[in-house]
Amino acid sequence: MSSKSYYTWKYPDIPENVESMLAELNNSLVVVGVIGRSRGPQANKMSAFDMRPNKLHEPADGQILCYYKPGTNTLMLHFETTYDEAVLSQQLLSQTSIDFDNFYYRMRSRFVRNMLLALHVCHIVVYVETAEIFDTTLVTICQLLKYVREQHVLEFLPQMLHETSVGLMLGDRARPCTPRVLFLFENYPRDEEKTRDHISSYEFKTEDQIFHLLRQYNILTNNVNTSLVALPNNKQFVFYNAHEELHPDQLSHAIEALNTTMNKPDAKEEDEDLDIISLAPFEGFVKPFGADYKTRDSKELDYKKNHTAWHFLQRHVQDALQGYFDEGSFKLLTQTPQYQLLSARDWHTCMAQIYRLLIQNVHDANYVTDNTNYQAYLRELNESLNYEKKFWCHLCELGLKKGVSAYRNAAPAIYGSATHKQLLADATLAFEEEGRGPYVEMALAKLSDVCLKYWHDGRQQCEQLSLRGHPCTLPKDLAHDKHSSGIVHISSCNCGRTQGRREDPFTLRQANYDYYEQLAVMCNLCVKVKKFQFPLFTPSISDYRAAAFEAAFPLLLASKNRMEPAVQGGSDLDAEAADELYSQPIKAAEPAPQKQLQTLGDCCSQPLSATYGSDLNMSIAGFGDSLNEGEDAHSPEISSQVCSSGQSSRSRSNSSSSDTSSANTENELVLQLKERSDQKTATEALSESCPESQSVASMPELVSTTEYLPGLVHMCSACELLPLFPSWSLACVGPSSIYSHNTGLQEHFQSGFLSGANFLLPWDVHVRLLQPHHKHPPLQQMGKKNQRYRKQGDRLALKIFVGFEYECSRGHRFMMCSPDRVLRGGADIERDTCSKLVNNNMPLYFPCPCRGQVSFLAQLMRIHVVTPKAPVNIIVDPKVRVGKYTFTLGCTVLPRLSQSAYWILRFPYVYQGDNVLIAPPAKFEPDDPFASGCLLPGMFGIAETDTTDAIQSAGAPLNFTRL
Repeated sequence: MSSKSYYTWKYPDIPENVESMLAELNNSLVVVGVIGRSRGPQANKMSAFDMRPNKLHEPADGQILCYYKPGTNTLMLHFETTYDEAVLSQQLLSQTSIDFDNFYYRMRSRFVRNMLLALHVCHIVVYVETAEIFDTTLVTICQLLKYVREQHVLEFLPQMLHETSVGLMLGDRARPCTPRVLFLFENYPRDEEKTRDHISSYEFKTEDQIFHLLRQYNILTNNVNTSLVALPNNKQFVFYNAHEELHPDQLSHAIEALNTTMNKPDAKEEDEDLDIISLAPFEGFVKPFGADYKTRDSKELDYKKNHTAWHFLQRHVQDALQGYFDEGSFKLLTQTPQYQLLSARDWHTCMAQIYRLLIQNVHDANYVTDNTNYQAYLRELNESLNYEKKFWCHLCELGLKKGVSAYRNAAPAIYGSATHKQLLADATLAFEEEGRGPYVEMALAKLSDVCLKYWHDGRQQCEQLSLRGHPCTLPKDLAHDKHSSGIVHISSCNCGRTQGRREDPFTLRQANYDYYEQLAVMCNLCVKVKKFQFPLFTPSISDYRAAAFEAAFPLLLASKNRMEPAVQGGSDLDAEAADELYSQPIKAAEPAPQKQLQTLGDCCSQPLSATYGSDLNMSIAGFGDSLNEGEDAHSPEISSQVCSSGQSSRSRSNSSSSDTSSANTENELVLQLKERSDQKTATEALSESCPESQSVASMPELVSTTEYLPGLVHMCSACELLPLFPSWSLACVGPSSIYSHNTGLQEHFQSGFLSGANFLLPWDVHVRLLQPHHKHPPLQQMGKKNQRYRKQGDRLALKIFVGFEYECSRGHRFMMCSPDRVLRGGADIERDTCSKLVNNNMPLYFPCPCRGQVSFLAQLMRIHVVTPKAPVNIIVDPKVRVGKYTFTLGCTVLPRLSQSAYWILRFPYVYQGDNVLIAPPAKFEPDDPFASGCLLPGMFGIAETDTTDAIQSAGAPLNFTRL
């Protein structure tokens, strides 16, 4: 260091010899702070003053280097900040992920703190700029400094300094003086001439630009107390380094020297030059310049020699030493300007206190103070300096206001979630017109919360879905007895005579029972018809409840699992037997007395056979096991009288009638007739062989009186569970004579039918009678006019009229002539038309032929049956397969339709399994018409009329009620 003309050290350490030198200055020490930008690896901004740090020096953010030239009154402080490229590179390398806005504002905040320290401890501040023009971002830095000083520093710094000895030295403004700011540009524009006039002109132009900017933004004011910095009034404060290369590139210099050496002319060329000079016509042919040139050259050399940064700085240092530092800087001097030249010891004391309060305590997370203003400075300064965040937040607030306004203006009084989502999407688009920046996601989340709160504030729709999938439109917060979707359907009553408006149902009871009971009061026919009573749940306690299948019936599930392997791989009859096993009582060891009674009562049941070679197999729910037990345990007579659907039933029918076989027996229905005494004998024989069945008539069915079936009865439902209300309706609406095949169903009898689709389809069925061994009195012959069957010896030709009715939500009704075709008048009625319906799956939903903008789906709602006047009963056993469920009537003994009558079987409006609602399809799928459900074939059966008396005498649950 002794070889240098200056000393350098890191603050706060100071060499002893330098300390003694500074102590000799007494109260004449001028402190100059050097801050700004640099590009060198050592972040050196002192090159213009011909000073440099040690070669091993490592720059760091907030580090302060001190420089002192012996024999001067100037102590120079070099501030290393984040504006130095070397320090900025260190900060970038220490980041794992960089958010540009956050990183930039942190770097700027650190620079502001260091700049704030320089403005409070220095008399002169030299701002170094590496560019050729003034960086206007410095104006923003000065604005932030002015804000921090006025809003934070002046609130706590004078008060806290007064508590120490520093307060007496610095006064109320907590700094030696209003520092004078000088601007040092290390580079001069290359396209400008480097003469005295051009350099001075360029410096004056830059001074005017800086002065106007600082005055425009109130950084430089006329009042010494409110001004952040000071500028000299009639003295240069901008310096351009036009002659020195402050940061030479050693590599480029080496390359240039190498090129010069390689291109150096040899001796021969020098001799030739001398020869050329000797050829001059006279001596002094090339004359030297005159005296004027020497004079001009000496002035430029003097300007170049004196135009240095050190001389530029010392002119302002002399102003400080002479005591008129602020004179001429401000127009308004309301009071004597505070200007303090301190000794080195006093200055170090002030520097230590201010550095601790402004810089050191900020990085100490454990520091605690009672001064609330100082707490705000420590904790909130960074946020207050983040004007980018304030700018983006301001834009997001504008977008948020616009989005909320758009949402509220378009929101109706009551609306649902779909409308809320659409309104929120529109509000988001309105927000994006103003909202920008990294805080958009937070603002959008706030927008969603505000809109959601506005929606929930008395405007939320109930949105409880109906059984048809429509939401309730009533307010959610307001109590309402029942839901309402605002959608009204047109539907017919049980008998089909009266149509009414029905609200969209929200419960299974409303859909399948309540509406029809309410409409029955207004219908003149419904109050007169004969109705079949379905078995219903009868509670024995007041707190009865719906059954929870998987929790309440583990034994039932276990019995299913045990019985399933026994029926795998069997025939159709075995499959029906497996379905029947699921309906057995819980205790497998106990017999099923009701099933034995059914075997006895249904011993004459036969599957209907179509006239023209197409068999109609009867689907008898729950008959399989009972019939098998009857064949195994009872006489061959009973075995020959009972048949089931499928190939096995036809083979047994043929075997039982082998003695009386005739032509075309496979197309005939064999019906075994027997006397009442034979039935009684069979009953007694059954009682003797099965002692458990002696009290069949008195033994009640094993049904639950505490839990009911929540949905509809299906093939896998437990037999001990019954529904609360009937979802089906079976009614006799009158005699068979009320239907005329020539005119079809009239409007006064069945309203709402489309033209041409109001006919029932005739179905011819042949029945072959097997007489008992004892003589049976001949059947009573009827008149040809009223006869609905023809008897030819032991054969009956029955004519049954059947109609499959579909109904849409607009009240349009129509019949089908095939599973994929709507009936369109008498031309579609052929001899075998009805066979296409009863022998095939019928879709549960079909497109309505009514015209409209929206395609409506019609649902299979009724089966019309006109029975013949013959000594037989028609048995109905519909099976509707929807999804994984196969729904049935749920009757222990299937209903029998009386002869020569018009019967209507009304299907459920809504299907529900075990707590699983089966919603109707949104549209019809032509490729798979049965995907949404279908009615299985084989729903009709036939039995001898006389067997009804036997069943009723045995105590079967089959009965009719006249209203």
